[in-house]
Amino acid sequence: MKKLKPFIIILVIVALAVGGLFAGYKYSQGKKTAQVVSLANYGMDGYWGDTIESYGDVTADKSQSVYIATGTEIKSVNVAEGDHVNAGDVIMTVNKGTQDINGKTLQLQKATQNLEAEQKKLERLEKTKPIPEYIHTQEVYREKTFVAEKEYIAVTDVNIGDFHYLTDDIIAIESFDTDGEILYTSYLKPGYTENGGRYEELEEDSDIDPIKSYLANKDNEENFKKVEIEETFDFLASTLYLDGETKQIVGEDSYEGEGVHTGMPEGLKPSELAEEIKNQTIVVERQDLECRKLENELEVMKNTTDDGAIIAKVSGTVSKIQNKDNYNNTQPFVVVAATDEYYITGSIGEFYLDSVNVGDTVSVMSWDNGVSTEAVIASISENPSTGNNFYSGGGNSNSSNYEFKATFDRSCGIEIGSAVDISITPAGQESSGYYIPSHFIRKDASGSFVMKMNSKGKLKKEYVKVGKVLWGSMTEVKQGVAPEEYLAFPYGNGEIEGISCEVVDELDY
Repeated sequence: MKKLKPFIIILVIVALAVGGLFAGYKYSQGKKTAQVVSLANYGMDGYWGDTIESYGDVTADKSQSVYIATGTEIKSVNVAEGDHVNAGDVIMTVNKGTQDINGKTLQLQKATQNLEAEQKKLERLEKTKPIPEYIHTQEVYREKTFVAEKEYIAVTDVNIGDFHYLTDDIIAIESFDTDGEILYTSYLKPGYTENGGRYEELEEDSDIDPIKSYLANKDNEENFKKVEIEETFDFLASTLYLDGETKQIVGEDSYEGEGVHTGMPEGLKPSELAEEIKNQTIVVERQDLECRKLENELEVMKNTTDDGAIIAKVSGTVSKIQNKDNYNNTQPFVVVAATDEYYITGSIGEFYLDSVNVGDTVSVMSWDNGVSTEAVIASISENPSTGNNFYSGGGNSNSSNYEFKATFDRSCGIEIGSAVDISITPAGQESSGYYIPSHFIRKDASGSFVMKMNSKGKLKKEYVKVGKVLWGSMTEVKQGVAPEEYLAFPYGNGEIEGISCEVVDELDY
């Protein structure tokens, strides 16, 4: 039994040590906090599916719109709204001399060039590859071993200047930085060894100079040895930039030698790119409308007779006419329609043909007065649009567009000749699901999970059931989280279960 006592004592010591380490670990964990944010600000409840954005104008099967250019002198207007006219009738007369055909031609050429430039900008944006929506920074540390000191040690008794060094006395110590550059040299009086002894550094040049000369003289090298003392430290080798969703490396700053300096990715995030495309699409739409208006103005000028008469091209009813003393030149001055049935004309990309059908309802809004209404698709062309058709049909910029017509209630306040925005929700894209940013979700062998704050304010690992991904950045969560809960970015402190949570408005990634 006496022989067991040392063994028992060792076990007790080990147990106490392990317990101390565990207590220390628990203490350090308790000091850490994880930032969490409310899903009320980050989540999305109810996705209404892909929306096809298009634009077009209100027309009729047979109609004539007459735009009057700024500066044109109107002499007389021969019709009123509701009048019936026949093809060949004089609608109005203008001063032919105030119509600047050459100036309008140059204006149209410049507007067309601007349209082409804006379209190229849009095409470049549509072909742009976005950078990740969320970028996670990870620092990489490495070990480096360097010579911290060189000791010059006597291997026999030697006399140097006024001093007598015994065997194993340290004559001098050189200190170096981590890059191998010498920091300073200490020259010592005899009596200091690795095993102890007095330590007194020489300071007078008269004492140091003879030692310098002695150590530099190769004839004396057999009387002393150089002992290198190495040290190891951790240094920041590089900074990695990771895709917050896929965790793939998308950039790196390396601090070793010349290194790699691709840096943090530059460019537009998916959400930013989508916004840029949306804004540029509006620019193209406006410029396209300007071109078509100028084309009409130029056509009216060319067809005006020598005595200034503007002739009706179709037989029908005057559906719109402006006051000649106060008119808006961005809208048709007069419109003659051969039928009471008006259409909204737009286009869709070929990739949407299978999901948009005759009879579907579209939403429209007039550029002129902001009036919104619904229209019903009456026909979709079987052949792609040709010529200078700049309707925006959504989808792939390289796809063909197909023109469609949609009927609407004329009493809504949208007039023939008006430009309109068109929004179409393809069939089957009904509201569904609850979506959260994809970077809040991680995977392990058991499935997808999030790190959320529990009722006690502690971080908890929660497995979730996920669905489809939208735009590469939002993931549908069918089970496991609710809009009123708080989530952490599941890396760094945000992946440690049991630590306290700190509610913040925005995360520090």
